[in-house]
Formats: sequence, structure tokens, C-alpha cells
Amino acid sequence: MFRVTHMQAQGGFRRAARHFSEKSAAPEVKKSGGAGFFSRLSSFIVGAGVSALGAQYYIYNELVEGNKVILDKQRAIEKRLSSLESKK
Repeated sequence: MFRVTHMQAQGGFRRAARHFSEKSAAPEVKKSGGAGFFSRLSSFIVGAGVSALGAQYYIYNELVEGNKVILDKQRAIEKRLSSLESKK
């Protein structure tokens, strides 16, 4: 009776211990399929939003500069027209 319990305790210890020369199996890592759908969707929305803001800034500056050029040309035309009318 004592011998059986002693062997079981010793066998349990042997199973738990391993020598450094023995190779242990690496634990299996569950591979995920990469980023999830909502992560990809949110990244797309953020990218589209940033590019939309950049495009809006560029278009706004083009409109402001274009309006300045048109107003300068209109003033030059009105000045020439007023000088032609004053000659008569």
C-alpha cells in the first residue's frame, strides 16, 4: 500500500519535471485572419475623411484665389471703361 502511493507521487513529479535537453512542444497559437471587418471599415472611413478634408481645403483655397483674380480683372475692365467714357 505504501509503495503504490509512493510510486504515484513520484510518477506525478516526473511528469511535471523536464530536463533542459528535452525539447518541449511550443504552445499552439491561434492564428487570426488579420484585422477584423470593423477595424478595416473604420480605417477606411478615417482615411476617406482625412482625404476629404484635404481636398476641401485645397478646393476652398482655389476658389478664394480664383475669386480674387476675377475681381482684379473686373476692376481693371471697369477702370478702362471709365477712362474710355471720360474721353468722350
